[in-house]
Amino acid sequence: MSSKLYLLTFLIFLAPQVYAYSELNADFNYDRQVYGQYRQNTIVARTYAGTLATYFTQNFALEFNYSHTLNTTTEHENIAVSGTTAVVDSTQNRVTNVTYGAGIRWLMTSRQSRIRPHISMGYATQEVSDATDYTFRDTVSGTTFPTLTTPVSKQRIKSVFGSLALEVGITQYFAIKGSVQTVFEAFKTDKARDNLKYMAGLSWIF
Repeated sequence: MSSKLYLLTFLIFLAPQVYAYSELNADFNYDRQVYGQYRQNTIVARTYAGTLATYFTQNFALEFNYSHTLNTTTEHENIAVSGTTAVVDSTQNRVTNVTYGAGIRWLMTSRQSRIRPHISMGYATQEVSDATDYTFRDTVSGTTFPTLTTPVSKQRIKSVFGSLALEVGITQYFAIKGSVQTVFEAFKTDKARDNLKYMAGLSWIF
């Protein structure tokens, strides 16, 4: 964890108690796309996310978040392997992105409002891993060979996160939530729109 995240953690314990309360969010996203001439290929994305916000004034909070995204692309294209009677029967690429960060949340109404929009932004770290499975088949004998898996590649990216959320209160302490979230490499703001996620979730105040 960077020194900036440690500093934000420390500031929580200095927050004035007059407004001290916390909010826990749980969010989920699922997306499935089908493509190809015979609808034989798919892209499936799943994201699980959690956020803890501790308010130090009526409208501002320190926010800590974590998310886990798995993107799985499966293709069945029967690509010929040059010089052999074999084809690549299928490929499956898996990209995992674990993101954790800390920043500031601005609640744009009062806590007592039924409709509660808020904006968050701050620093984040992305840990991205990537691996691909290849399945081969002999077109003459029909034999399927053992799956070949590439070595897992990993990278760590210093990033910035941002989100716009809307909560609808069901009770004083419980709400449903919809949000748009993005995370992108630090100082590359033009990439913010390239990684948008539309999330749905729940919120608890305690």
